[in-house]
Amino acid sequence: MRIRVGGREDVPLLLRFGDEAVAWMNARGNTGQWGTEPWTGNDKRREGFERRAGTGGLRVLEDEDGTPLGAMVITEERQPYVPEAEERELYVNFLITSRRHAGRGAGRMLVERAKLEAAERGIDLLRVDCWAGEGGNLVKVYEGYGFRRVQEFTIAEAGDWPGMLLAMRLSELPPVAAS
Repeated sequence: MRIRVGGREDVPLLLRFGDEAVAWMNARGNTGQWGTEPWTGNDKRREGFERRAGTGGLRVLEDEDGTPLGAMVITEERQPYVPEAEERELYVNFLITSRRHAGRGAGRMLVERAKLEAAERGIDLLRVDCWAGEGGNLVKVYEGYGFRRVQEFTIAEAGDWPGMLLAMRLSELPPVAAS
């Protein structure tokens, strides 16, 4: 598998991943995280992803034959609805994996890439936020990647959307054994 830098040409892929995720979540009864409507055809979503894709922070994970498995956007800018960090940080602004290829470790591989890029930039703090509904199931996924809970928050403009800010310090991670 490989991770490549993405761009605006990848926006249809991000929308397709969102369509898969919304259908999967809705089938499980989750309509609160990302709603019930497909992302494809939603101008606001498309414009938001075009902005994100233009920052240079989009990463796309592909398998050996070029099939996209997941994507993330990393940035050194925090989200406006979470407290500012007191130091430089790398923020996982968006992370999504293809539901068609679930169970292949795509999310973990993308987080590992974020950790690597943070280290290359001399950044110790990696943060992410996510949906905290459904008993915190997604929060637990991020904890499995090594993040720790920092603070709960809600986004009133999104219907009191429940979120969780999580963080990871690279300096607190166990050293990686040389191969």
